[in-house]
Amino acid sequence: MKQSKILIIAAHPDDEIIGCGGTILKLRKKNKIRILFTCKTYDKRVRKNSKNFNERRIIAVRVAKYLKIDTPIFLDYNGLSLKRQDITQMARSLHEEITKFKPNTIFMHCIDDNHHDHRATAEATLIATRPSKINKFLKKIYSYEVASATEKLINKNKAFNPNFFVDISKTYKQKIKILKRFYKDELKPYPNFLSIKSIENQIKFRGNSVNLFAAEAFETIRSIK
Repeated sequence: MKQSKILIIAAHPDDEIIGCGGTILKLRKKNKIRILFTCKTYDKRVRKNSKNFNERRIIAVRVAKYLKIDTPIFLDYNGLSLKRQDITQMARSLHEEITKFKPNTIFMHCIDDNHHDHRATAEATLIATRPSKINKFLKKIYSYEVASATEKLINKNKAFNPNFFVDISKTYKQKIKILKRFYKDELKPYPNFLSIKSIENQIKFRGNSVNLFAAEAFETIRSIK
């Protein structure tokens, strides 16, 4: 990838690191990277030992600072109760932020992800990035996978099918370190998909599939040369 502006669009904190943390670490020095979170995480969910939304917001800011990238943007939509009109409004919010930042590349959720807030965010992103003369700066869009949410997609008999791979052999250990340090409360014991060991297994599996030691995998949504 040539030097560019890169926007990571995620439903909530931890998705950005699980989905493309190694890629962020690899590209951050030569590119301007910004993360945008669309949703409040625990608006209607009660989970023992989980951090509330304000704590997660603080942690996400700390992660960005640790990565030495821009402070994240938070849109604060109610992720688990999103309705049609909310997705339409989210698309408008995303369009405004995209027009201001003018990213050359966007990484987004998979449209067939198992999580409602992930799918809603993906749909809003696709609406916000419809090709037009206003967003000619946007050349590449990729969707990322999220452990526990994309192994079996919402559409029957469909699986995440990557066709773009980023070699993170030199950065994956730091990605794991970030997950352990900042997002440990979201991790689960092995063999759950959201365990550290399973995430490492996925990284190595994606790498091995293209003869690399470690990789993050993406589906190409748009690529303009």
